[in-house]
Amino acid sequence: MKLYFLRHAAALDGVDDARRPLSPTGRRQARKLARCLRRAGIAFDLAFTSPLVRAKQTLAIVLDIANEARPIRAQEVPVLLNETDPDTFADWLVRLPPDAGHVLLVGHEPSLSARVRRLLGLGRAEALELSKGAVACVKTADKRAGTLKFLLTPKALGAGGTRQA
Repeated sequence: MKLYFLRHAAALDGVDDARRPLSPTGRRQARKLARCLRRAGIAFDLAFTSPLVRAKQTLAIVLDIANEARPIRAQEVPVLLNETDPDTFADWLVRLPPDAGHVLLVGHEPSLSARVRRLLGLGRAEALELSKGAVACVKTADKRAGTLKFLLTPKALGAGGTRQA
């Protein structure tokens, strides 16, 4: 199984946090990433998102493009919010269907990169942060440990990076 930890793309400021929509830059970041994933032949079997607007919008753009030939229904799960305890997330993760090959998880910092570090066996001191619109792919057999397959950032894709918040 490959888990794709995607931080939501850049969002507008000045709006209630839960309702912050993607900015034009964020929409561009999500489209570029989705096209890159599609070119790589990656289509998702399962997709989950935080209930916050910017995460749901990021997921919708990515699925519309990357899964164009094989649409799937995404699920909102509160476990992808920053407030979720790491052990609660780990328990949820191991219950994912074992036959899912590619699973997209759209969430927020700092918890998203902490979840990746935990799967990779890295401590807090090891630097691994996901910028807005970045995705980390972790291959795992047991959903308790894994190997980093790649990390793509908007800057690497030429989609415009944003300042880390």
